[in-house]
Amino acid sequence: MATPPQPFLISGVLQYYDWGGYDYIPNLLGRQNPDRKPIAELWLGTHPRGTAQIIDSPLNLAEAIAANPKGMLGEEVAKQFNNQLPFLFKILDVREMLSIQVHPTKAAAEEGFAREEAAGIDRTAPNRNFRDDNHKPELGVALTDFHLLHGFKSKKDILRLLRVIPGWDVLIPILEEHGVAGLYQHVMSVDQPTVNVLAQSAIDSLGPKSDDGKEGLTYWTHQAIEKYSKNGQHDRGIFSIWWMNIVHLHPGEAIFQDAGIPHAYLGGVCLELMASSDNVLRGGLTPKHIDVKELLNHTVTSPVKPALLLPNISGDNWERYPTPSPDFALYRAELSIGEDLEIDTTEGGPMILFLLEGKLASPSLTLTNRRRAAFIPAGQIINFLAYEKGTVVYRAGIGVRDDFPIAGTGIGHHISDR
Repeated sequence: MATPPQPFLISGVLQYYDWGGYDYIPNLLGRQNPDRKPIAELWLGTHPRGTAQIIDSPLNLAEAIAANPKGMLGEEVAKQFNNQLPFLFKILDVREMLSIQVHPTKAAAEEGFAREEAAGIDRTAPNRNFRDDNHKPELGVALTDFHLLHGFKSKKDILRLLRVIPGWDVLIPILEEHGVAGLYQHVMSVDQPTVNVLAQSAIDSLGPKSDDGKEGLTYWTHQAIEKYSKNGQHDRGIFSIWWMNIVHLHPGEAIFQDAGIPHAYLGGVCLELMASSDNVLRGGLTPKHIDVKELLNHTVTSPVKPALLLPNISGDNWERYPTPSPDFALYRAELSIGEDLEIDTTEGGPMILFLLEGKLASPSLTLTNRRRAAFIPAGQIINFLAYEKGTVVYRAGIGVRDDFPIAGTGIGHHISDR
């Protein structure tokens, strides 16, 4: 019988995007950033654009799994996910707002990917919509105060805005006849001069930008203007700031981005767990390609009441954030000095551990502020001990089948379009 793979420490891959922050991720990793490069993300997974490295080994995580998929993932997980680790674990530092995005369902991703493959569109082409055949549900957990757009407001709430913004009354007949879907299609499809006139009307109605006003429209509209408006030319994503829900997550709170729900991260630091995919359909606040027809085909425009999630007790000091995704599950534990923590991968498949605060050690692994992450293959039972007060650790694993919607959360719950 082959010896089962043993747990090992891993180091993540940094992603340098213009919207990233300068300090949080370097400080988290105990590194310097002397050139003040924007460090946007830390990736822990097997994504082709950045797979985690096994510490003190020539192999990276993807290579180790490919060499022994059943041993590393467990037979059931290897079969279900085609010998691949199905999730990607990230830390994001959002200094400037990200583009408005929509992700396809699994079936839509498979169909769209096959279609674009048949058409011969290069997978790296800027006009490519489906870069793989996977869906991309996401769970974001705030590590600092975090703001985002998430889903459309109700038709009634949008109508109020059309009535009070000078010049927006011309949009009322479109909303009343075609609903939010028709209104969104209109502003995403009209010519740029019309966008400029409508956007300027809203901009002229705003007060001054105030840092203490991040709950409202004014602050984020000004942010979008500063980044994307030039010489009177406005990005049509500005309308989404007015018509979508602005959500404020406090540290520890989370939100789930399901297929079809338009969203945009606006500012703050979060931990993100997602299915491993690059499929993004953009809806503005970006200079990148926007395929309006494809975007509209996949966007849910019925109103959404954002559901803020907190972890539920799962047992053995672990709490789990509930999500409906089969690809991933996220757990959190907070420990005092001397408390123990069990990791059991004998049934649920492999896990990635990430130490946010404190120190955690087992006979074979020690997680500290210098070495924060570890991969635990399937078939393991490991006991850790906390060596510092307020030790906080996250654990990413394979999805747990929850029944949704969960009472009181509103996950995936669309309110009536009234």
